[in-house]
Amino acid sequence: MRRQLIPAAIATLFVLAIQLVVFSGLRFAGVVIMFVWLWPVAMGLAGYSVLALLVGLGAGVFFDLHSVTPFGLTAAVGMILGYATSRLGREGVGDLDSAAWWVAPLIAAGAGFVAPLGYTFAGFFAIDFQLWRGSVLAMMVVNATAFFILSRPVIRVARSIGRLGEGAIR
Repeated sequence: MRRQLIPAAIATLFVLAIQLVVFSGLRFAGVVIMFVWLWPVAMGLAGYSVLALLVGLGAGVFFDLHSVTPFGLTAAVGMILGYATSRLGREGVGDLDSAAWWVAPLIAAGAGFVAPLGYTFAGFFAIDFQLWRGSVLAMMVVNATAFFILSRPVIRVARSIGRLGEGAIR
């Protein structure tokens, strides 16, 4: 597991850079696609439970350092998404090779659908009411659609990143 941390950390920083440079500038229907939430989902669906939690924490904390949202909220949502999908990934439900082609993207779309809702409700409990400004439904639909489209290639990258640290063990 320790050998997988370095490639996962480097990939997480790369994901964060993509989020900040590309996706934060692009808006679809006024919504930013949260690529930093797709990354722990992909790690979880690839079957790496601990890595899913760690990359959700790392990507979320570093993203929160660059945004005006409550600190740690993005990380909390990322960790919850990573944990939930890692349970499915461990069971082989979202496996890219043995499951139907639409299963993993559908699970990722579900995660992208509930993540903005959970983020907004958690912001309410953090007494940050500005998260309710936009349309939560638009955030849910746009992120679900983006996660559905991007999930298969990102899961393949996550699986290869996880295997880099395994070496000859697997």
